[in-house]
Formats: sequence, structure tokens, C-alpha cells
Amino acid sequence: MPELPEVETTVRDLRQYLPGKTIDKVSLADWPRMIQTHPPEILSQLLAGEQILGLERRAKYIIVNLTNDKYLVFHRKMTGNLFFRQQDAPADKYTHVVIAFTDGTELRFTDLRKFGRVYLFLGKAELDGLLGRLGPEPLLDSFTPQDFQEIMRPRKGNLKVLLLNQDVLVGLGNIYVNEALFVSGLNPQRTAQSLTDGEREKLYHAIRQVLNTGIENRGTTLSDYLDGEGNKGRNQEILFVHNRDKEPCRTCGTTIAKIVVGQRGTYYCPTCQPGESSQ
Repeated sequence: MPELPEVETTVRDLRQYLPGKTIDKVSLADWPRMIQTHPPEILSQLLAGEQILGLERRAKYIIVNLTNDKYLVFHRKMTGNLFFRQQDAPADKYTHVVIAFTDGTELRFTDLRKFGRVYLFLGKAELDGLLGRLGPEPLLDSFTPQDFQEIMRPRKGNLKVLLLNQDVLVGLGNIYVNEALFVSGLNPQRTAQSLTDGEREKLYHAIRQVLNTGIENRGTTLSDYLDGEGNKGRNQEILFVHNRDKEPCRTCGTTIAKIVVGQRGTYYCPTCQPGESSQ
């Protein structure tokens, strides 16, 4: 599943092309269940003539701000991608939704597994109904180590599972949680209540480090992820532990181990991330 760096990379790509464009219609919607808020024909009617004001990311959602207080929102789920294309460009495999613009360009939403979702919200209140429950953004300058301490101190249960919870902190998925736990030297079987203040501070900085590195490298492509122009990311080339079981740790040479935590494949270095605590 695309995580914060992959979604942020796509938003930055699409910002180069989409603002100022006027929507003509929804020219393709062959899997209606992907569109959560309106039947395809109504969605097309509501979008026709609206202009794109800008794009932003909230958690793993891509938000397209439109005129008349409308918000077109995409969630890529497991295998979704968004591409900016000329309308006469060769077809992209697994394209299920296409937003056509009046200048002969289009936005294509591709999704092999068809889990991706499209929403149109008519007003900020409707949008807030979707986004209001989400936790804080970990890369905001205003999100401080003290904020992270206050979020984490009262929490109990497995640490990795907690970090995957978007109501606690947004944007992290399996890849970047595995990486952040390695960078902070924390075993993935630790509990949240076992962390010291010092360990929580290390984790705060590790989360920000791995997310920023992911953005700098234009995301992690292990299977389906492509950026807004259809290119692979580079971050998979420098991962510390994720998807590297049976390979040597880049820091100490110990063989990377794989276990299951919270029903997720979990990669770690037994030397750099020692022990397990159930305090």
C-alpha cells in the first residue's frame, strides 16, 4: 500500500500539471464501487466545469480542491496509482476511472485490485467528516517531540500495531514502521507502555527521518507503486530491513529476520533491535 512518501510524491508531481485545469467529464468509470459518494453519471455532472484550485495530502488521501467548495478525494488502498496523461496517450493497464479536462489532458486512476476509492465532497464539512478522526501529521514543523510523547505515553499494546493506526499518527504503513523501528533500535515486539521517554524521542526522530528519506527518493516501489508520471521510486534500493529477510544488516552484518506482528510481515535486525519487553 502506498504510504505517506508515495502519496506525497504523487501530490507534488500532479501539482505541476493540474492546478488551473477545468474538468470536462468523467470519461471512464468501469468499476462503480470505487466511487463511494455518487453514481458515476452524477459524479460527472457534478464535476463538469469545475476548475482545479490546488492539491494537498492528508494522511494517505489525495485531495483535489475545486471551485464551488468541492473536494475530489482519492485513496489508493493497496495498488492504486494516479497518472497525468494526454488523452491520446497509450492506455495504462488497470485504468478504472478517468477525469477528462477541457484541454485534452486527463487524470487516470489505475488499480489492479480495485480497492482504491474516489469521493466527491460538497463542502468542507463533508470533507471533515472523512478526515476529522485522523491523527496528526508526523512531518509538520508544528508536530514536536513533546506532542509525540503525549500521544504515546498513555498507549498500551504492541508498538508496531499502534504505529500503523491512522487514528494515532497518520501516513505510516508496514514499510516505514519497519524502517523507523530499525533506525530507533526498537524491537518490533516491544509494547508501547515499555518505552522510556528517551526511546520515544528516538522513535519520533526515526519516523521523521525515514519518511523524509522516502520522499527524497520518490517513494518505495516493491510491486505496484508508480509516481504521478508513471515512474518507479528509488527508496527500495536503500531500505534497512523491510523486505530484506535473510540478507545481512547494513549496520552490523547480522542476518535480517522476518516474523509476523499484527498479521503483518515484520523485518528487523536481532542485533540492532535486541530483546522484547512486555512491561
